[in-house]
Amino acid sequence: MNLIETKDLCKRYGDHLVINNVNMHIPQKSIYGFVGENGSGKTTIMRLLTGLAEVTSGEFTMFGVSNRNRAIHSTRNQVSAIVETPSLVPHFTAKQNMRYQELYEGISVSEKEKDDLLKKVHLENVGNKKVKNYSLGMRQRLAIALALLKKPKLMFLDEPMNGLDPEGIVELRELLIELNQKEGITVLISSHILSELEKIATCYGFISHGRLLEEISAEELQKRCKKSLSLTVSDITKVEKVAKNLKLKEYDTFPNGLIRIYDHVSISDAVIAFSKAGLEIISINSSEGSVEDYYLNLVKGAN
Repeated sequence: MNLIETKDLCKRYGDHLVINNVNMHIPQKSIYGFVGENGSGKTTIMRLLTGLAEVTSGEFTMFGVSNRNRAIHSTRNQVSAIVETPSLVPHFTAKQNMRYQELYEGISVSEKEKDDLLKKVHLENVGNKKVKNYSLGMRQRLAIALALLKKPKLMFLDEPMNGLDPEGIVELRELLIELNQKEGITVLISSHILSELEKIATCYGFISHGRLLEEISAEELQKRCKKSLSLTVSDITKVEKVAKNLKLKEYDTFPNGLIRIYDHVSISDAVIAFSKAGLEIISINSSEGSVEDYYLNLVKGAN
């Protein structure tokens, strides 16, 4: 089940089309890694979904409710977001910021729940220290604690790892995994630190210049990025026989003649086997990619 779906979503500022017919599908209880260059449209889409900006055309549904339905406003009570800069009052303490957030949201949270949240984000020992004296990582974790006050089922996080030191990144990663796996919170997260996104995302959406290039599960992406031997051959119909001779267990074939082999096979053994079967090898290469490489190749293919 998808918690969010967009259909031909567009956003225009003047003559500039920022979001161009985007069709997204964010599964319930997933961590959706949103990948794109600066200005690709990630933040704009988050602003549209959270109601911080108006849709120009197209639509979206959230928890099954359309943005064209007035009920979307109450539906957003299940959503928390940290888009662009966390909203913290610098001369307040952590607890004072939490109280301020309570008043803003119109909710009531017990002192124990607040203490538990501060402990969850590793801020249980900050006492009366004012937020202006926090490190960037501490501010980011407090922002997440504030976002959790109303017990959301869905969270939007726009570049939450920006500026964090390695320890802060690890703490944030572990927190997001816990929120997702133990509390079932769906997370839409954008980040330029793709090596970290790889460790937490369960699915991905790749966007460039306002267009969604592809959506893919983490499992399928890992399969496409792991070490493989890629060959393009003249006749794809004879591949099964060659695969049997090479004792291949894991490989994919594509209609354009491409074969991607994930088993450990040397290039020389592959060339000999395909040649014996009378197959002309048009191209061959060995590769081990990353999410970043995959995204860059998608962008190249789209241009």
